[in-house]
Amino acid sequence: EVESIIESEKMGFDIVWTVEHHFTDYSICPDNMQYLTYIAARTKRLQLATGAIIVPWNDPLRCVEKMTMLDHLSDGRAVLGLGRGLARREYVGFRQDMSEARERFNEAAEMIVRGLEEGFVEGNGKFYPQPRVEVRPRPISTFKGRRYQVCMSPDSFEIAAELGLGAMMFSQFPYETVVDQINAYRQDFRSKHSEEPPPIVTADFVSIDKDAKKAEAMGREKIIEYLVSVLDHYEMLDKSHFAETGGSYQHYANAADAMKEMGHEAMCEGFLQANLWGDPAMIREKLEARRELIGDFETSGCFSYSSIPYDRVRASMKMFAEEVGPMLHGWERQVK
Repeated sequence: EVESIIESEKMGFDIVWTVEHHFTDYSICPDNMQYLTYIAARTKRLQLATGAIIVPWNDPLRCVEKMTMLDHLSDGRAVLGLGRGLARREYVGFRQDMSEARERFNEAAEMIVRGLEEGFVEGNGKFYPQPRVEVRPRPISTFKGRRYQVCMSPDSFEIAAELGLGAMMFSQFPYETVVDQINAYRQDFRSKHSEEPPPIVTADFVSIDKDAKKAEAMGREKIIEYLVSVLDHYEMLDKSHFAETGGSYQHYANAADAMKEMGHEAMCEGFLQANLWGDPAMIREKLEARRELIGDFETSGCFSYSSIPYDRVRASMKMFAEEVGPMLHGWERQVK
């Protein structure tokens, strides 16, 4: 995994997003800030993004300190990504009541965002009472424009706009179903901060091959295999779990109903179609269609999943960088 990231910089990729997960083989990275510090020493240009720090499982003061340290060691390449977390088993492992997750996130995220701007961390909230302390080393520059929140529920978009965070989302359903949320977030961001929000970041599982039929076959096997692991890890079909947790997780209880009503086959097909598979021309067309629908966005491709061999992972990365990357970089220049 590390060597694939190192190679990605040479291929022309701009940014790496690293997850935070615990206790199972679902995705093995318990501290993405520590992981990115090593990557910083092995790269020169690559932006280093936490995708995401799961805020309720971390102390906000330590998050500010570690992100500031990463930013110093990488010469300003750190990108902040925050999330709330969804897996009950991980909340249980950290001895936390999942029903408190939204309150914990809101309280701590504000402290983190403010701390990275001001160089001081303080709070008098319910969960994180913190005497005012100064961060050392001091932040070297603003994180505005390089701070994000994972937004997979309506209230997450609202909080991201409130805190001045860019929105990052995983491709799970047709973007027609979320375009209104995206537009509402952008308008909310503008009204609160009198500036444009960063482009939405979409995270996509990628199956690319010169032969479109081979790309589709691998996608149908591996992308759907990954979906099955998601459903298991997050207990996505267990409505009672999310309903009992209550609060802002009610959205996921409703989603469980919708997925069951849809049926397994249709659900898998929908997830496959939401992500990126095909030959390079097909993938370019899919991304262009998405841009036409939701406006300017950036995409983060996931190439290593479901035990795909690493030679295949790197071949896919190289093809994407060479055949799709120039179009994406052209978009970036247009936005600027």
